[in-house]
Amino acid sequence: MPLAAVRRRLPESALLLVTLLAASGWLFSKAVLRDLPPLLFMAIRFGLSAMVLAGLVRRRQRWQPGVWRPALRGGLLLGLAMMCWVYGLSLSQHVGVAAFISSLGIVLAPFAARLWLGTALSRRAWLGMGVAMAGMACLSWRPGGTLAVAESWLLLAAAGQAAYLAVNSRDMAAMPVLQATAWQLLVAGAACLAASALLERWQGLAWQACWPPLLGSVLLATCLRFVLQGWGQGRLGVAQASFILLLEPVWTALLAAWWYGSGFSLQQGSGAALVLLALLLTRRN
Repeated sequence: MPLAAVRRRLPESALLLVTLLAASGWLFSKAVLRDLPPLLFMAIRFGLSAMVLAGLVRRRQRWQPGVWRPALRGGLLLGLAMMCWVYGLSLSQHVGVAAFISSLGIVLAPFAARLWLGTALSRRAWLGMGVAMAGMACLSWRPGGTLAVAESWLLLAAAGQAAYLAVNSRDMAAMPVLQATAWQLLVAGAACLAASALLERWQGLAWQACWPPLLGSVLLATCLRFVLQGWGQGRLGVAQASFILLLEPVWTALLAAWWYGSGFSLQQGSGAALVLLALLLTRRN
């Protein structure tokens, strides 16, 4: 293959790797949660990631004054969303199902943008919402018409992620991406740390056992993923990049099935397919 063709394929390959790193992050997180409380884990993950990104910023560019102010809002929204996410993940018995429920944040993002920014809603957004709700019902509904606790927290996380995506899409356009993200991760980590100090116990934690997956979560699923995603998205169209990133819940389900030996029931498989269809409907231009 000619060198020029290889270079054209590099952004797509980078984003494909991003989806695999994001999927591996689910397994890393699930492993860490066996030894650490959920909120403390997120505080450490975000705090260390912020330090790594801050080091990159210091080597490549000057810190701009005032970036932290708009990043504060995004960091708080991210922190709240990830608190719900990690708590739901700690309770979930099926990582693949959890990944598809969490991906509903992409479907809900246009509605959050309508609420926060006053943007118009397209027919495709309403159609995607309807399909996604049908998929959500298949994924999480239990006999007797009840919603499991884990799925409830993951759905709250998806709503928080939608608000974060809506606000972040506007704020990031006017800020240096690395600096703003470092600030957001720092704020999110501080929020998780404060909540952990109030709600969790830190005595008797198995630190030695959790360090390998924790480092994988920080370096691979957070820092490397972010750098590759930013590089790849800057070289591809929004629709093309978004389509590739939709693979994250698919890879997560496949990795979980391979690692844990857990499959999908017919009802769960139908729900996952409906959620993926909803994502395709809402992200297509």
